[in-house]
Amino acid sequence: MSASSSASINPAGVTSTPSHPSRGSGRGIPELGQTEKQYSTVMKKQAQRHIDDYLRTDIKGILELSRPVNKDKAQASERTINTVVQKTKIFFEEFDNAVKLQQLSPPEGSARSVKDDLVKERDSYKPLTLFISKVANAIQKSGETPSRLLLPHKRTDTAMVNAETNSRVDIALKCSDVSSKVAMGEEFFDSSASTKKEREDKNKAYYEDIFAIIEVKRYATASDQASAFEQLVRYTREVYDKQHNRRFAWGLTICGFELCICLFGSNYILASEKLGLQTDAGKQQLIRLLVYWSFCEDHRLGYDPTIRRLEYPGCWEIDVPSLNASEADPVQKVKVETFYSNTVIVSADRQFGRLTRCFLASRQKPESNTQVGAMKHDVIIKDAWPESEKDANDDRRDEVAHLKTIHTHMPKGVETDGTYPTLEAGSRVCFSRDPHSSESEDPDFVEDNTSSLLGDILVDINKSESGSAEAPESRKKGIAYRVHKRIATSPIGEPLRRLDSILELIIVVADAMRAHHDILAKCGILHRDISNNNVMFSRTEEGGVKGLLIDFDHAIGVEPGSRKCHQQRSGTLPFMSVNNLENNGNKRTSLDDWESLIYLLCWIGTFGLRNEHAPDQQTQESLHIGRWTSGTLETIARSKRTDLDSERNFSRITSQFYYKSKNIRFLTSLVKSLRRILIDRDEENCKGASVIEKEIYEQSSLSETKTNDQAFLEMIENSETDEEYVVEHVDPFNMRAGHVDNICKELLSSMLEKYARILVNNKIAEAPNHLLQTL
Repeated sequence: MSASSSASINPAGVTSTPSHPSRGSGRGIPELGQTEKQYSTVMKKQAQRHIDDYLRTDIKGILELSRPVNKDKAQASERTINTVVQKTKIFFEEFDNAVKLQQLSPPEGSARSVKDDLVKERDSYKPLTLFISKVANAIQKSGETPSRLLLPHKRTDTAMVNAETNSRVDIALKCSDVSSKVAMGEEFFDSSASTKKEREDKNKAYYEDIFAIIEVKRYATASDQASAFEQLVRYTREVYDKQHNRRFAWGLTICGFELCICLFGSNYILASEKLGLQTDAGKQQLIRLLVYWSFCEDHRLGYDPTIRRLEYPGCWEIDVPSLNASEADPVQKVKVETFYSNTVIVSADRQFGRLTRCFLASRQKPESNTQVGAMKHDVIIKDAWPESEKDANDDRRDEVAHLKTIHTHMPKGVETDGTYPTLEAGSRVCFSRDPHSSESEDPDFVEDNTSSLLGDILVDINKSESGSAEAPESRKKGIAYRVHKRIATSPIGEPLRRLDSILELIIVVADAMRAHHDILAKCGILHRDISNNNVMFSRTEEGGVKGLLIDFDHAIGVEPGSRKCHQQRSGTLPFMSVNNLENNGNKRTSLDDWESLIYLLCWIGTFGLRNEHAPDQQTQESLHIGRWTSGTLETIARSKRTDLDSERNFSRITSQFYYKSKNIRFLTSLVKSLRRILIDRDEENCKGASVIEKEIYEQSSLSETKTNDQAFLEMIENSETDEEYVVEHVDPFNMRAGHVDNICKELLSSMLEKYARILVNNKIAEAPNHLLQTL
């Protein structure tokens, strides 16, 4: 590991008064015109969907995942548990008084009052936080050496600073230095300060500081437990969003007497068996968890030891696996290059999935706050958790392998340089499970993946769910295997929203699709995710623009002429192709990416480069393009089939472009031309976007569609034979795959030649010469 890994940090990567590197907006399409209340409603519904898809309850062994790896630390934690239990027994009665405010269920025959429930719930916060503080105090005085103390924030039921929604966390736990003063009794809640502002600042709560969230409900009913899970999911999403070195997160629910320990990963929520806090055994398990958290390694808390927040000079220090690392050599496998970042441009604002984060970084370590502010970035670092194969050699969707192939096969010194990423460093992330170990001959490096994180729990869950008739459809394959990967690439692109005009947009997408075509032709790599996030640009010294196609996370290798059907769904709403939305049996080709480009250009034409023409939510839903984001994936696919099927239907989309945008007519003309080339084909059964029904006659070679001419119908009616027929469904999207090379050449030629000439005719000096070259 890097020599600087011993730098003074705290695991959350924050100071007590957060002062963080600048951060860009999250990914994805903004929620157009939503009020805070509407957005909060959307987040609640999304949290409930996540619970339906990812929550697994009554999981055994979760507490053990917090146990220290280091043998000395593990033994010290066990001694401390015994000490703390003895020292805190005198506080058990006080804790029980808090628990008595909670009940398993409402008294029989009583009517529940939301207001009364909330009052009783809040009454339990104070004793609970005091109990946690007394455990921390006992740990501090145990004579052992913990790594940290877990303390509750002084304010309970607190509104979080910089939260996306008006969220109120019941109890927030934070990591504190072992030398921190642990306030006891009423002193804990003392907010005395010389001024009102100092008191307010002292009590502010930030998601950047939080280690874990505790959600409390008065009763242990199913509805209260569901509500606690829903809140915990929403608030933990904010933890991921604000903490850029978070791999997974912990959380607790206390409903009635029952405690649940929760673990949040990239594609799972695991909840422990219920622990009864009214019993000594239940309280001792809570103490065990708090002690383990106090002694364990940072990676056991969910923090990433390879992304460190340096308090001085105030930046992120990030280890990226070196390209010279060797999978066969456990020492060389963790060889890294270290970069420094003061800017996070993409946060993990989506709690489940790849958890992608992007940093602008430099190889040069800054030595002062001034140097951090003046830092010149030379790479962009992407950190993500994609689904992968266990063996890296079998991983067909490995972005590192794809970028290495591109680097080897793409010609150098041509004008298309800079229109695709160059890999500077990157691979699967590894770290030492036991950084405190003195056994230098056994560094205990481990690859960061779902299996190394969950161990036997993953095996047990997948064994019970795989193929199970009782398991929901989303879980029939168990928990997918994900691997933590990180890459550093150049050049650094800018998002489309920073373009100055529609004409620059056309130059940029032409560049990107030229790169798309060449990479497929020369490297056999199909991108599969054309979206607003993956088409970027850079500015030339002359002030012009050059397109940049990034993010080969969804890309796959394809063999020339292969007819193998790749059925994995890929893409980004609202730009997903019909094939991907339906997840049908049609072959995925580069035509799916061209189709996605049409949707992207239509979206920008309607709402603007910077989303500046976005209407309110109700108006958006009334637009034809609004159907591309509402409903199920299947209904969205039907809408897109209808919209693409004819020029008349498609005009309902283009007629709602923001007509006041300068040069919008060029964009309108472009998307109409691309749709016409893609959809209005002359080849047999290739025209249109709707599925065609064909009647196939068994005793005759005659075969026609239901739109036969009258003569053919009369011939059939007058026939004396008893011919039978079957109906065959023919999908033009599938039929066009057989003509993919010719169609793609026409699409690219149209974009590179016709529209680049439009730019030149309009005296756009930055139109590059390579756009005028035809195939």
